[in-house]
Amino acid sequence: MGYLAWHEKPGYWGDVVRHFPRETRLLDVGCGGGWLGEHFERYTGVDVSAEAVAAARSRGLEALQVEPGRRLPFEDGSFDGVVLKDVLEHVGDPVALVSDVQRVLRPGGRVFASSPDAQRWVWDDYTHRRPFTRKSFRLLFADGGFEVERVGYESVMPGTGIVSGWTRRKRRPRALALAAWLPLVRRNVWLVARR
Repeated sequence: MGYLAWHEKPGYWGDVVRHFPRETRLLDVGCGGGWLGEHFERYTGVDVSAEAVAAARSRGLEALQVEPGRRLPFEDGSFDGVVLKDVLEHVGDPVALVSDVQRVLRPGGRVFASSPDAQRWVWDDYTHRRPFTRKSFRLLFADGGFEVERVGYESVMPGTGIVSGWTRRKRRPRALALAAWLPLVRRNVWLVARR
């Protein structure tokens, strides 16, 4: 299974989309195949992978290939919302990317971000450059000029996506959400912040 297929729409997709109304003008940084585009009327995806951009475009979505470490190719205040799902652990300069996200987000706009917690399993993915703790994730966005609204953990134990897909709202069941607070459970950190 290739990297792009591994990061298709998760069973817990409701945990991401619930932070934005459907009409949000959304930028999906690290869009992969663009599964988030199914949930928003005004969607733009960006990715460093030509394969990912082609997959998103094959779904009829607006998607652009960007060079790693380069400024996002959008005017200031272009978007109402930005998603950085499982992206910041891959980039060389997360501070610069968060700053650029703040630039393209309109005042009052919202960002959702998630990234692996600082646990041993994180290093099983050779594309990861760094993990984050809840504190470091919160500080990354607060120091980048965001008002952090919520920070938490989300379970990414094997099978979480399958079990979450069985739920009516396509979110992690409460037991899995609570289990993510145990340090031995495989988890991501996530946050919602406002510009």
